[in-house]
Amino acid sequence: MFGGLEIVAAFGGGVFGAAVGALPAFIMTGILVLAGFTDMAFGPWFGPHVAFAGGVAAAAFAAKNDLESGKDILTPLIKFNDGSILLVGGIFGAIGMAVQQFFAGINTPTDTVALTVAISGIAARLIFGEKKLFHGYSMPDGKTGLSLLVLGLGVGLISSYGSIATDNAVLGFGIAATSLIFVQIMGVGPVTHHIALPAALAAMAAGNIWIGGLFGIIGALLGDFFTKTMNEGNTHVDPPAFVIALLTLIVVLFM
Repeated sequence: MFGGLEIVAAFGGGVFGAAVGALPAFIMTGILVLAGFTDMAFGPWFGPHVAFAGGVAAAAFAAKNDLESGKDILTPLIKFNDGSILLVGGIFGAIGMAVQQFFAGINTPTDTVALTVAISGIAARLIFGEKKLFHGYSMPDGKTGLSLLVLGLGVGLISSYGSIATDNAVLGFGIAATSLIFVQIMGVGPVTHHIALPAALAAMAAGNIWIGGLFGIIGALLGDFFTKTMNEGNTHVDPPAFVIALLTLIVVLFM
């Protein structure tokens, strides 16, 4: 069930994620997906449950002394030259690999990478940040709500089309993850991988891009919900991971 060598390697992946920053590591995941290196993209080096999760945990730890905010997943933490920060990233990377392998080994009916990212973020919050996990939810106003609906439908449809046309369920995910480079460089940009991936999976299961569009809308709305209820604290708990895990569970169980 467990690949000992992969877990050891994932320590290095977590260190890498902490060194370059969680979001830059995830952008590299997207680039590797587009290049066709999916084993590398979801393995012990660049797997989100390893490099991204390690970077998230390291940022939460770094906020105790060096980093201004534990929610800062953009800053490469190597800037602080603190081995303990990198060590936290490595530990969470290795644990993330072990947890994901466990879930995969027992045939958990969802995206085990996303599930592990969600759990890792919660663990980092409880260990290094405030202990409060949930915050109140406020419905989006009309303008924001319309934006979510249109974005969800649009990304859902095009990701669904791309997945069916290429027989590649993670194509839209790769594009969405890579597009986060705009957030990294400009501080603003669309976060859509939690829309693109479930939409593609649903469309391929149903053979219908309109089903993908529907899942895209649901993904966008759920992303807003988890952002407001779970990511308002002082560390990053990844809303897209919750959405992907939940919607993939629905696809696997009911489609």
